[in-house]
Amino acid sequence: MNYFVFARLGGHFLLLDGVRDPRDITSVNSQLFHGDSLAEIIESGVGSAEQLARVFGGRIDLSTRSRYTIVTDDNWLLVIPSEGGLFRRSHADAAETEARHRVEEFELATKSRLIDALYSTNTSLGQYVEAWTDYFLCDHYALWIYNRHTKVFTCSLSSFDVGRDYVFTHEGSSLNRALTDDYTIECRAPSADLQSVEGMNTVSAIKLALGYDGTIGVLALYSRYANYELEPRNYAEIRNSIETKYQQVRQQAYQAMDQVNQQFIETYKAGHLDEFLFDIACQIGASLQAEACSIFLVDGDHLDLVASCDNRVHGKPVEPYSYALSGGSPTAAVFNNMKMAFSYDLATDDPNDDGYSESTDHDPKNWIGVPLISAGQCYGVVRVRNRYEVDPAGGTSIVNFRSGDFTNLLSLCSNLANLMRIESLFHETQSKLNATSASMDEMNDFNKVFLHEIRTPISKFTMAPEIIKRTLSQKNVTRENREKVMRQLDDIQVMGDRLEFIAKTFNFNQIVTRRNFETLSVLRDVVFPVINITRAYLQKQYDIDIQLDTTGLGSSRVYGDKTLLNIVFNTLIDNAGKYSVGTRRPINVSGGYQVSGDFFDLVVSNYGLAIREDEKDEVFDNGVRGREAVRQGIGGTGIGLHLAQRIMKEGGGELLLTSTKDPVSFTLSVPARPRGQET
Repeated sequence: MNYFVFARLGGHFLLLDGVRDPRDITSVNSQLFHGDSLAEIIESGVGSAEQLARVFGGRIDLSTRSRYTIVTDDNWLLVIPSEGGLFRRSHADAAETEARHRVEEFELATKSRLIDALYSTNTSLGQYVEAWTDYFLCDHYALWIYNRHTKVFTCSLSSFDVGRDYVFTHEGSSLNRALTDDYTIECRAPSADLQSVEGMNTVSAIKLALGYDGTIGVLALYSRYANYELEPRNYAEIRNSIETKYQQVRQQAYQAMDQVNQQFIETYKAGHLDEFLFDIACQIGASLQAEACSIFLVDGDHLDLVASCDNRVHGKPVEPYSYALSGGSPTAAVFNNMKMAFSYDLATDDPNDDGYSESTDHDPKNWIGVPLISAGQCYGVVRVRNRYEVDPAGGTSIVNFRSGDFTNLLSLCSNLANLMRIESLFHETQSKLNATSASMDEMNDFNKVFLHEIRTPISKFTMAPEIIKRTLSQKNVTRENREKVMRQLDDIQVMGDRLEFIAKTFNFNQIVTRRNFETLSVLRDVVFPVINITRAYLQKQYDIDIQLDTTGLGSSRVYGDKTLLNIVFNTLIDNAGKYSVGTRRPINVSGGYQVSGDFFDLVVSNYGLAIREDEKDEVFDNGVRGREAVRQGIGGTGIGLHLAQRIMKEGGGELLLTSTKDPVSFTLSVPARPRGQET
């Protein structure tokens, strides 16, 4: 009996020919008929072969019978030939049983195929969409995602070449209707503004809510059949399934980005920024599936490439590269505007591409640039290029960046910018700590010098009273003993004056915080305050005098801090006395302006211990003392000349060793006037 069984699919009926396995039925080999075209014969319940041929358009062979009976149910439609114009109930019952069985078998097979596709291991979003397309016997699909960051619809998935795969909201595309609140679904003929497949007559568009952040999508299902509209419950099934799958995919992307963010915590070490950025650049590229990622940090008026990852470079740049902030490049614009930038078509947006070009497998197609901003300060730019997808065969193709890619990259760059700020604060703190440590070292050095300078006066103060008491305790104090007491008292006065000078001069707080630069008289302000106190001390301590040559010193002026210059000059005079070692030859002090007139040279010379040739380069090093001085037991700390040279350099001058023996001479070169002031 040549009857025909149809499964009801929404407003259409699908022919089940009974020959093929129900699992083999696809949109390509199926026969679908719109319910409206069958309405008349369904209502009448009968139809001639000629009448049915007009309804089915000649796609069903009705030549064996001249008359047919139509039987319908909620799930199927049955066309039964009438024997000799008579309809037999027994034949109809058998046909209806067969129709019901065949439709149930078809529904079971298609649902099983759908479930297998949806719930197989590692099913991709594309496979999800394709499974629903096949289930409803549609021919093609396209999934468009709206990016709220760029205000662009991009084609995320499609079964055909859509041509231009991005649409801006200002372009007036039919896609933009989905941005209105009342838009949910629509069934219509394909619009001319979007590339479709030849022969498609119906598109069913479904609005999707793809994230808590307001991301939306539009799934378009195409059919060759006119007015091929699904039932409302079908749209709901598709929407719920695709939205759930998209959230799963998005969550996986978030987890991948969380792993990158975890790198911030696990691998970042303050002061080791370069190595950290090398690794992060590659991590970002891999997580976003971008062919290249580069990081630029600001340095003055330009952006320097500090890390890059592509198919040739893996972290550390092969060669340096900089963008001038005033050059107008897209990367510099991201920094200057402190706003994200992007391109979906670099060939159009940046055709010259004369900046830094990463090495990629595909031609430059798209990119995102994000500023590194923390606490209102921009530290640099991160940019990624050429988002790609991997097909089942392992090949790659360039696709548009997803909305989630922008969100993830913005979050990552925010964290990275915070680390830039931490790194900046670290270096600032380290600098302050170094300065503090230097001040502490300076204080310790001055304390050592101070203790060394006062050791002799203290020793004198400790011993002299005992000598005086023993002398005066004698019953008969002779004239000689009285003179001895007077000498001890004179020594105490000299030592007291010396100690007072040292205490005033080596005032650490003044030395560290005071920088009172002014025009000074060489004799009145630098030389005499030291000689007037030190001369008596040198005579008592070393039996050495000071010979002052005033020829070049009279009326001479220099520019500096009086206290600091007193410290340096006193250091030279004191060293000259210690190292004269019983020569009884005077210390010579002389001076004069240099030929240029920019500096005044104050020279201190003495006879005694020479400075060896192999030691002359080390005399200004901290803690270094000559071997001969140590051998002879001459006291000292090895700090005085080191501090003196530091003081002179900070004041714009210099302390030089100008002769190593017969005599040993040190020269103070002091600025004659403030820097930049002409004679």
